Amino acid sequence: MDFMFVLFAGLALLGGLVMAFHQSIVHSAFGLVGALFGVAGLYWTLGADFLGGLQVLLYVGGVTVLLLFAVMLSTRDSTRLAISRYVLVAPVVGIVGLFVYQAYLGVHAVVQGFGATPGEPQPTTEEIGALFLSPDGYLVPFELVAILLLLVLIGAVTVARRGQDADAETAS
Repeated sequence: MDFMFVLFAGLALLGGLVMAFHQSIVHSAFGLVGALFGVAGLYWTLGADFLGGLQVLLYVGGVTVLLLFAVMLSTRDSTRLAISRYVLVAPVVGIVGLFVYQAYLGVHAVVQGFGATPGEPQPTTEEIGALFLSPDGYLVPFELVAILLLLVLIGAVTVARRGQDADAETAS
């Protein structure tokens, strides 16, 4: 299990680095796919199978396809990024990474000091499904969020159409 955790963590890290530092926005989008797959794999190795499946379904499948369509519909000049913008950001990312690593070492030392080891990961899909379908669980909030997202989507289409109407009037 440690090997798979390190493998998926490396995939997430490598995908994030490609996404952040590659000059082509298309390659950056594919780096994002790799990073999101790595995070899904981390969920699976930690026993959160439902979250791993949702990560692949929603983010890798939906959001990435949407991002790639946006890239394809954009102009050629806007698909190149200047690496010089990120030269100053790299040391900040390195310093933040060192702080996160130091925090990890501190938490690891505390957990080892208590002698507590985590148990074997258990599947969570059945439990989450039962909570989603139970009226006392998350059924009502889940449906309210679905209605809210539908209203946001309708609002976005309305705003986009107003922009198209304004462009058509100025062109005439």
